Amino acid sequence: METNVNKIKIKMDGKEVLVDESITILEAARRNDIRIPTLCHHPALSNWGGCRMCLVEVDGSPKLVASCVTPVRNGMEVVTSNDHILECRRTILEFIFAERNHNCMFCPQSGDCELQQLAYELQMDHLTVAFSFNQFPVDVTSAYMAIDHNRCILCGRCVRACKEIAGACVLNFQNRGPESLIGMDLNETRDQSSCYGCGICVQVCPTGAMVNRYRSHYAVKGHAKDWRQIESVCSQCGLLCPTVLFERDNNLLKIEGRLSDTDGGPVRGQLCYKGRFEAIKNTHKRLESPMIRTENQTWEPASWDKAFERVCSTFNAVKAKEGGRAIFGLASSAASNEELLFFKDLMAEGCAAYVDTFDGGHFRTVAEAWKDIKQSYKEAPWHMLPAADVVILLGASPYQSQPLLSSLLRKSVMENGQKVAVFGQCDPIPPYTPYYFPVEDQDLPLVIQALKSQAMKLNDTPELLAKAGFEADDIKAFHEAAEILSNAANPLFIIGERLTGLRDASVLAEVMRLAELKGLCPDKALRLIILKPRGNSAGAWKLGVASGGKTPSSNHWKAGLVLLNELDDSPLAASAQGLGADFIAMISPYFPQDLADNVQVLIPKPFGMEEEGTYTSLEGVETAHKQKVLQPPESMKAPWQIFTTLAKGVGYTPRYRSWEELSQQAETEIKLPK
Repeated sequence: METNVNKIKIKMDGKEVLVDESITILEAARRNDIRIPTLCHHPALSNWGGCRMCLVEVDGSPKLVASCVTPVRNGMEVVTSNDHILECRRTILEFIFAERNHNCMFCPQSGDCELQQLAYELQMDHLTVAFSFNQFPVDVTSAYMAIDHNRCILCGRCVRACKEIAGACVLNFQNRGPESLIGMDLNETRDQSSCYGCGICVQVCPTGAMVNRYRSHYAVKGHAKDWRQIESVCSQCGLLCPTVLFERDNNLLKIEGRLSDTDGGPVRGQLCYKGRFEAIKNTHKRLESPMIRTENQTWEPASWDKAFERVCSTFNAVKAKEGGRAIFGLASSAASNEELLFFKDLMAEGCAAYVDTFDGGHFRTVAEAWKDIKQSYKEAPWHMLPAADVVILLGASPYQSQPLLSSLLRKSVMENGQKVAVFGQCDPIPPYTPYYFPVEDQDLPLVIQALKSQAMKLNDTPELLAKAGFEADDIKAFHEAAEILSNAANPLFIIGERLTGLRDASVLAEVMRLAELKGLCPDKALRLIILKPRGNSAGAWKLGVASGGKTPSSNHWKAGLVLLNELDDSPLAASAQGLGADFIAMISPYFPQDLADNVQVLIPKPFGMEEEGTYTSLEGVETAHKQKVLQPPESMKAPWQIFTTLAKGVGYTPRYRSWEELSQQAETEIKLPK
């Protein structure tokens, strides 16, 4: 919504400009392409005025002011740079360098450091003041981040970002004077603190004090960076967070969120540990060429033609002898919509009677529950979570599946007094709510029945809770939580894998009915968020890749095709039915060491950052396009080529002639009501 803002005239470096009366001198300068250096300032954070690097002269006064906290006024005359200002900035910069150990040669952030860039800009090649730093500790207890207090300039950016964006309030200043440092909680180490590992502090840090331990070191000290920036989305968990990826020489250097002071939704561009760190992590051996397991059970590289011929001839032979009922297809729900749709069509229409995803059991539970309530509701969008006055978690562990939801919950509890009740094993939300009931998975149906009984004012609640192992104090706390839910005007239920994994659709249907009692959200959405196991589970389910029927017995399967996409697909695939078949071909970007004994042919595919595609949001409504960031090896075939060759080999003609047509078909099917 547009608002009328009064305009005023000021002079900046002798030039008259028209600016909004509500902004600071620094903002006015940046809107008019006038350079004023800063260190403590960040456009996505509140103004602080701590470093004094942005000093300017106002109305000829000898007393310089910090432009980042000084508002403009009509008729103001500002000088942003002269000999006196530059001398003051250089002196301030020298004191900053003297207070800590800023030896750029040994700093992992060299070449990507704002402090270093300022030193070059102000031509500070030596110090005229004495060093005054003490030895400070270095914290490397986190697998993702390191904190080197010796390189900290106490700008406070990380403190403000942790509070204002993440809503965590983990970081703050500790000690006084020359002993000051940025501490975590009550002077804890990173691994012992309440930090969620989102890395927002790393992104806003202007020096090498907080660094990404997965960051590739391709910047060269003092040289202009020739990094390529690609805007995309994160496909790790279905929240589709906007990202900015940095690439150089076909190496992914780092991933950052698109921070904003106002835009970016409830998370304002924040990322979680999955999107910022896990997406870069690679601990598996890459598949560089097709491989075939020989008769003596050893793996040997093979040509693409030989691998495809082995797979297609085996599938055709099984189909001719026993029909498609003896062939299965299993896919990872972390793959793109395009790959999933082509995989489903190839298997279901080309050679197999059964196609499923690794999380197909969860899909069948959810699908049956929707049938039970006999209403065409939608799931609530996840970004409604901060607006809820009460949130009930049932068998949900958002920190493991959708970490940003944990961050939003904590922020809402601390800032808005949101009430949260947790039923089931969940970490690390419980410290922020008094209503934590760590019941076992098998007891969740009793808890749900008790919640419904309480809502309907029945008298069997104590007996149900006693069966679930509740003690007297727990029963009292349960009644308090149930009373809060009863009085809530805008509650929200969050369902997780521990509940959908029970494979009892009637239990989930009871939660849906309980949510229905509290009224609907806009657009006929139920007050319910269902956490999906994989990053594109909603897309896989809406495309029909996950089987809606009963899982057949695996004793008649003779052959199968398995599609892996990410490093943590292997444990899910290992527990899936069908891996005992006589012949299994696997399409995977990495060598699946824990599955190798069950597979006969391995077909390599690009890693996620080496391919583009669309992904579906957690609630299954929106889709977003993930950009290609890296180039795969020249010998690697794209998914389109792999599936097209397999389709030709089994005699299936696809209904799309290009990747673009495939993408359009996937988008059309995603939008169809289910």
